[in-house]
Amino acid sequence: MMKFILKFLQRQPTCPNCDQKLPTKPIRKQACPHCGKFIFARNGALVTHDEAMIIDWLARLEIFGIARKDFDIYMSELSKQFGSQASVTDTLWRILNQLVRRSARDAHMLEQVYREMAGLASSEGRDPTAFLIEAERIRGRRLNISATSPERIALGDDELKYVRQLRKNGNLEKAEELLLKAYPSPAVLDELRKIASARAKIARKNKDWQAVVQHLEGYTDYATQWWDYCLQTVNQEPPLHTESDLKLLREARARLAGSVDT
Repeated sequence: MMKFILKFLQRQPTCPNCDQKLPTKPIRKQACPHCGKFIFARNGALVTHDEAMIIDWLARLEIFGIARKDFDIYMSELSKQFGSQASVTDTLWRILNQLVRRSARDAHMLEQVYREMAGLASSEGRDPTAFLIEAERIRGRRLNISATSPERIALGDDELKYVRQLRKNGNLEKAEELLLKAYPSPAVLDELRKIASARAKIARKNKDWQAVVQHLEGYTDYATQWWDYCLQTVNQEPPLHTESDLKLLREARARLAGSVDT
């Protein structure tokens, strides 16, 4: 019996932050019941937030020839420069800035570096627009397209997460500004739809029925404008308003027509 208990304890997972035993092994992001810090699962192992971030970013930087030993060297050098332990994000920025210099003569790689910079900025809650514009300019030169002032920028998953957080925080204007600069993919249009919905609900609380119609119909007009583009690029229609928003739109129109008492 004692051997079984010892064997079980040896197999029992521990928190990578506080080294306390865990009742079960997490299979996704989970807070430790002892220290409260998040535990992440990567490649079958339990790791800290910083280690998970390093693993994830090394997978992205592999195309540039950056391996774990390179990351550790950059972090060590940066820590000596700072006189204290450099953070993961500081190290990543150092690596990406070095890659800009290294990729100066390779337009394709340089474009990708700037897109990774946009992703890192987005993950920090910072506006990625400048990096995305630079990536589009480089792409334009690479493809012999005039792109001194790109008309559109491409938003990836990181940038869309950044926009989503802006929307959830109520910063609708800033979120919309970035989305309107982007290629109108269904994912981009869906965020615009949600912003229109949020604004319409605010207008409803203020009994501004004209604004309700303006916001909801404004999205419909924009989505219709880019309907063919979505079908041609990803074979997917732009997202439509939800039933609750359509109901709100009907109510607003009725109130404006005077058929419903205010």
